[in-house]
Amino acid sequence: MVWKKIALPIITPVNLLWGILLFVLATQAVAVYGLMQQPWTGIRAVDASDDTLLITAIDAGSPAFGKLAVGETLRGLQTAGGLVKLTPILHSFAPLSPATFTQRAAFYQRQARLHQAFTHHAGLAFVTTAGKTITLTAAAHTPFSAIPWIFWLLGLVNLISPLVGALVWTYRPYQKESLFLLLHSLLYYVFAVSGAAVIATEFYMEAGALRQNLLLQAIGINFAATLILVILSHVPKPLVRGLWLFWLVIGFTALSTANYHYGWVETPGHIFYIQYPFLYVIVLGVIALQMRQTQRQPVERASLLVLAIAFMLPNAIIIALHVFPILLGIPPIVGNISALLLFNLMAIGLAVGILRFRLFDIEFWWLKSMLWIVGGCLVAAIDLGIISLFQVPGRYALAVSVIITGFLYFPLRQWLLGKIIPMERRGLQDYLPVFSTSMSDAISKESFEEHWQAFLLQHFVPLHVETLREQIESSSLSDNGLHLHVPSLGNRHSYRLSGKQRAARLFNKADVKNTESLLTVARMASNASETRQRAVLAERQRIMGDLHDSVGAQLMTLMHKLSDSEHKQAARLTLMTLRDTIRLSQKTCPLQLVDQVADWRTEIAERTEAAGVELVWQQGELQGYLLNPKQVLELTQVIREAVSNALKHAQPEVLEIGISARDDTLHVCIMNDGRVSLPSTWRAGTGMSTMQRRVHGLGGNIQFRLSTLPKAKMQVLLNVPLHATNSGK
Repeated sequence: MVWKKIALPIITPVNLLWGILLFVLATQAVAVYGLMQQPWTGIRAVDASDDTLLITAIDAGSPAFGKLAVGETLRGLQTAGGLVKLTPILHSFAPLSPATFTQRAAFYQRQARLHQAFTHHAGLAFVTTAGKTITLTAAAHTPFSAIPWIFWLLGLVNLISPLVGALVWTYRPYQKESLFLLLHSLLYYVFAVSGAAVIATEFYMEAGALRQNLLLQAIGINFAATLILVILSHVPKPLVRGLWLFWLVIGFTALSTANYHYGWVETPGHIFYIQYPFLYVIVLGVIALQMRQTQRQPVERASLLVLAIAFMLPNAIIIALHVFPILLGIPPIVGNISALLLFNLMAIGLAVGILRFRLFDIEFWWLKSMLWIVGGCLVAAIDLGIISLFQVPGRYALAVSVIITGFLYFPLRQWLLGKIIPMERRGLQDYLPVFSTSMSDAISKESFEEHWQAFLLQHFVPLHVETLREQIESSSLSDNGLHLHVPSLGNRHSYRLSGKQRAARLFNKADVKNTESLLTVARMASNASETRQRAVLAERQRIMGDLHDSVGAQLMTLMHKLSDSEHKQAARLTLMTLRDTIRLSQKTCPLQLVDQVADWRTEIAERTEAAGVELVWQQGELQGYLLNPKQVLELTQVIREAVSNALKHAQPEVLEIGISARDDTLHVCIMNDGRVSLPSTWRAGTGMSTMQRRVHGLGGNIQFRLSTLPKAKMQVLLNVPLHATNSGK
């Protein structure tokens, strides 16, 4: 979507701002010059009842000063041809509202008749409702100081539009959407200043000047409006290639504007405003296409939501409250000044959508804005319907429409908010029950960390989670809410969650706030658990120390006093079991399988060597697997018992040990020759039931079987599930 730089000097931000400043000054100068060419009486008036005007202000030193008073009402101007009415006064009238070319011609003719009366050499004869006739001579030109403040205010406020266009071009130069927005903002400013000039008039505008003014208004608003269609066809995803749509829209708009100005073909319904409801529907169709294109792309979807609200909010209000009443032949509810101010929201929203500024804040208030638009349009539609169908006065119709909307719309709105975006409406208290349950069975720092990560996955359902080595102090957003960075409980690393709700949503500030609060709770629980574990471990160490000092010392004494070698070996094994129990009871972290297997091999090698038995050891790849202290203790006892049975009862020549790990399962085979028999014939004292109970307690299984080929051998086979580390299998 980046354009090639044209063979002209680079448009720097400074040059662009200077160019826009000159454009603004030129536009204002033309409007001011046109206003200063109008006759001046110094009277400011508004439409009153019964086709009269109420004087609201009179400038000091003006032709009317001292002759008319504020609060008087004017019926019209007395001329040789009779009384000329001054209503509707131009600055309160929508000048583009005549529905047919005939009505527009009558509108121009009325302005010409007023101009003739105001410039007549005999002066002006104002007729008041009190029956007085006040004669005065209007000044030929309006002084610069007499231009109303509303003109300068509208010019200043609507300066937002070209400045926003310049800002977007500065940050994203030489891109189609930036150029289209810049053109849109400049053309809209032409419309705004031309409209402000009409609002700043006293009673009328000379017909020729008004005709040119309305041409500028039509050019400005028509091209600015259709450029929105072009912008939304390129942002956030390009729906068309090339510039054919741009030139097509520009050509059609130029033809439509020329038709309005020259009066070639009278369009049904209205010669000017009939196009805007259709254009609104077309743009809504483009937005719907963009919604399909941005599925599972939360950043682009959020950008589209901003662009959509920027278009739909002001235009829905203007079409519902300004355009539709004109199409129905009644005065607009929203006047010229309000319409000019509302359009500035569109420029700001388009800029935010194109620049993608703080998109993570958009989702919740976007829906609320849409519902607000629907509510406002519903009130307006009901109000207009009651007025049109039942001929009810305006104030009563408005009251009825508000009551109907209040009883039907607002309950539905609250229900819809809760259904569509329930997560964003939930507070910390809503998360705590589920969070507490998920953390309740964690007993170590490692298990707390695992449960914390599992909760993040369950709650946010991210498209991807990545563990980063980077240590961060607090949760944060990145890439317009596409990513959420969360510290680990121990702050040794961090997590980056990408694509909330399977990339259907963006993370937002509420997610950051709730995550930080839950992180604090989780750390408090982890620290409390660690403190409790340390206390339990300290007490366990004390008890085990006492046990070692008492029972261990007695076993050692007994072992030295026994003369029978078999009894001496039994005492020795009992002492080893006691020491293993004491050592493993003090462990809180998992142990490496490969290290424990090395300890088993050392012990078995010492025992077979003492018994004069050959040891054959086979071992597979064991790196990356862990055993918890309970597994180590139980497996050590089972393997020790199986080896003892082989050495004691079979008197073998060879003892074969095979240990491997496959599919997260530990496989151990203990095989011996010698005096072997079927397991069913074994007498009590071999410990089969104890070994089975220990292995089954670990979730595994154990088998005892006799193989006869090629040589009779006894086999003990056991399988126990394992846990792999992150760097393991």
